[in-house]
Amino acid sequence: MRKLKYLLLLVIPLFFLMLSGCSKLSLSTTKRAYSADGLVAVIKGRATNYQKLTYTVGGETKKVAVDGGHFAISVPVSNSSQNVRIKAVNGKNTETKLVKVKKAKALGDYLTFAQSYNYTMLSLGQPNDQLQLISKNEISTHKKDDGTKWYYNVQNNQLMGIATKFSYKDLKSKSGQKSFATDLMIVSKLLGADGQKVLKDFAKQTKNADQNTTKTTMKQITSKGINYNINLTTNGFYLYITKY
Repeated sequence: MRKLKYLLLLVIPLFFLMLSGCSKLSLSTTKRAYSADGLVAVIKGRATNYQKLTYTVGGETKKVAVDGGHFAISVPVSNSSQNVRIKAVNGKNTETKLVKVKKAKALGDYLTFAQSYNYTMLSLGQPNDQLQLISKNEISTHKKDDGTKWYYNVQNNQLMGIATKFSYKDLKSKSGQKSFATDLMIVSKLLGADGQKVLKDFAKQTKNADQNTTKTTMKQITSKGINYNINLTTNGFYLYITKY
């Protein structure tokens, strides 16, 4: 009996120690500095036993969504480096991680691009297809008359990147092909790239792309310093235009 009591005195504190260890607040990230991936930098990490998890960048604080203890924070890249503060709170306990989003090269001045784009659309008889001239530090959505959506990342009045999504179905139709080709040629020309070369390379890479289920990315297309990256999904593709 004495041996049993002695054993219990050893085991019970150890049991509660293990419980407290399992419930300890923790916060970690996969890197200390993150680079651009498309229009954003994706900060990945893990958080456990928290009551509140937030991140702060540029003076703005937002909640962090967590799935199975893992999180991914998308921060639009800028032409200047950014510090991101991630904070986990559980009662009086706090864990904080500070990571950096590296600066990236801008495609050019946003106002200059927008004015040239709007003038081009007017000359083509498309007065409804106009970009806003006043820019905010955000990724904005520009919906065209043909239903396609183009995304513009503008930071500090600089155009950092452009993205769009097209379905394989649209690319198989003549109207869809014409719409995409026209849009890509216009954007490329305004950025100083060779639109015809980009279209040729794009056509080669996307031919029968919907039949290839193993690939998720394609070889980067570059023209006069402008980069075009393609990410494939099950029903279409994303095109990212950047300079980084």
